[in-house]
Amino acid sequence: MNLFKRIVILAGAVGLFFYTASQDQLVAAIADYQLSWYRLGVPIAWGIILGGLLALLRIQKLLSWLPPITLIASGLTTMGLVGAVAIFAKHQLVVLSLPALQIAGIGIGLYLFAVSYTRLLGDLKARNQDKTKS
Repeated sequence: MNLFKRIVILAGAVGLFFYTASQDQLVAAIADYQLSWYRLGVPIAWGIILGGLLALLRIQKLLSWLPPITLIASGLTTMGLVGAVAIFAKHQLVVLSLPALQIAGIGIGLYLFAVSYTRLLGDLKARNQDKTKS
């Protein structure tokens, strides 16, 4: 079994720990971290913005960090989505799944950081090669 599958299986199992959380604990976490539906998109937007900005600055040292970032992103996304499903299965309230969905949002943001960085960096390299050929 490869590392990616192991991380996803472990993250899914950890996500099931949300099933044991009581409704009061989930409401307290939502209040403590001031979670809202709007805040779910903030890590996603920052991932796209930072990935594009670092690609425009042509920071090459991040290329070696992309595989671990992708593995971490897949683990966080799996843990958050499994946790959200577990919370909804137990409490039947979508709003209580905000803490788990926030974790999934951070994972998606990390993944989109890697994608936007590599796509824009590859596009910039291709444009530079086209300019040197002409």
